[in-house]
Amino acid sequence: MTAEPDDGKSPALAGDVRCDVCVVGGGYTGLWTALEILRRAPGTDIVLIDADVCGGGASGANAGYVMPMWARFDSLVAISDHAEARRLGEASERAVDEILDFVDEHGIDAEYRRGPWMWAASSEAQRGAWNTTLENLARAGVEPLRELSPDQSRRAVGTPSHYGAVVDAHCATLQPAKLVRGMRRVALDKGVRIHEHTPLSGLRRENGATLAVTPHSTIRADRVVLAINAWAGQLQELADRMVTVASDTVLTVPMPERLDAIGWRDATSVCDARKRLNYYRTTTDGRLLFGKGGVGLGPGNSGAGTMWGGALRPAEVRRQFLRLFPDLRDVPVDMMWTAPVEYAVTSVPFAGRLRSVPGVFYATGYSGDGVGPSRLMAKVLASLVLGTDDEWSGSALARTPGGAIPGEPVRYAGSRMALAAQQVLEGREDQGAFVPKAVKRLVSVDPSAFRR
Repeated sequence: MTAEPDDGKSPALAGDVRCDVCVVGGGYTGLWTALEILRRAPGTDIVLIDADVCGGGASGANAGYVMPMWARFDSLVAISDHAEARRLGEASERAVDEILDFVDEHGIDAEYRRGPWMWAASSEAQRGAWNTTLENLARAGVEPLRELSPDQSRRAVGTPSHYGAVVDAHCATLQPAKLVRGMRRVALDKGVRIHEHTPLSGLRRENGATLAVTPHSTIRADRVVLAINAWAGQLQELADRMVTVASDTVLTVPMPERLDAIGWRDATSVCDARKRLNYYRTTTDGRLLFGKGGVGLGPGNSGAGTMWGGALRPAEVRRQFLRLFPDLRDVPVDMMWTAPVEYAVTSVPFAGRLRSVPGVFYATGYSGDGVGPSRLMAKVLASLVLGTDDEWSGSALARTPGGAIPGEPVRYAGSRMALAAQQVLEGREDQGAFVPKAVKRLVSVDPSAFRR
C-alpha cells in the first residue's frame, strides 16, 4: 500500500478508554463491521485499533478482485445445503453491488472497473475443473457461470495457454488500498474512534467487560471483534481450523499499448484452476498484475508475520508469467511483494465466538477471496455482536468449522511436503508429462481434507 501523509485523525492510543464495541483490525472486515453496526445501531460507541495503519495488512495488498462466491459453491454446499448455499451466493453477488455503490456514494477513488472474472484452465490437466461446481449450481437452480471454449478463453486476455474456462459476469476489480483508506475516512466521519499503530497484546475478561490490552492502553468494551484474518492463526482455538500460506504478486510498468496488441482490452480478471493458483488482471493505467499462490508458509502460529515484504519466489512467478504471456517477456516489473493468505478447512470464511474469552467475536478464513465476502462477514459479525437472531447469525458462515488440521510439528512438515508436491505436479501438468501416483496422493492433502 502506498504511504500517505498522516492526517492526525487516528493517533496511537495512549491511556485507558471505555466503549461499547472494540474492533481489532482496520482492514475490510473490521471497517465494514464497524459501519454495519452503526447502520443498525446508530450511536454505538466503537473504538477500532490496528497494529499498522488501516489497510496496511492483507486488505491493502491483495489483488483487488471483487467477486461473488459462486466459484466456491461446492464448499458452501458442503457446510450447509443447496438452498442455503444459493442464498449465500446470491447475497455475495449483491455484496459486489453494495461495495461499488458505497464507493460511488462516498466519492472514493478506488479505480474500480466492472468486468467478468474468468476461472480458466491454464493447462490441459485443468480442463473441466469446474464441472462439479456447475452441477451443484444447476441443482440449486442458478446459472451464474458461463462456459467458454478454449479459443474464447485465449482471446479474452491474449494468452496461448488457456484450455477453456467459465466466467462470472457480475464482478469487478479495484485498487484495494484506496478502497480501505476511503472506508477509513467514512468510518471516521461517522464517529468511529480509530487508533492506528496500536497493536493488540492481550485479551481478558474483568468485571463483566472484555479488556483489549495494547502496549500503552487498555480498552474496556462490552464486545470485542477480532478482524485480523491470517493473524487469527495465532489464536489456539482457531489455529487448527486454518493454514496460512504466502502469495507473491508482481505489478508491471504501465503498458496499455502492449495489452491492446495481445487483445486484452477490458477489465476481465482471471484465476486458473490449479491449487497454487495463478491470478492476473489489468489496472486502469494499463499495468498487468500477476500473482502466484502457495509460494511459502511459516511454522506454528507465527506464519502470517513471516509472510510480508518482498516476493518469496520471484523466479517461479516469472516462469508462470512468461508461460502465459510470452509476448510480454520484455516488459519491466515495477514492484513485487508477498502477503499471507489464510485457508480455512472449509475453503470459505467463518465467524463465531471465542470460547476462551467471553464477549469476543471473530471472522477469518477467506481463503484468498476477501474483498467481496468481507461485506457478508461484516453482516454476520454485526448480528453476533448486537445479539440479533436473523439470517446472518444463523447462517452457515456463522459456524466454527468441525475437523482440525494436525498440530505442530506435523502441520508444518506435512504442509511443506504438500506444497512441494503441488509444485512438481504443476510443472509436469504444464508440460503435459506423466504425474507419479505418489505426487498425486501428496497433492490431495489440503486443508479441506480435514473438514467434517
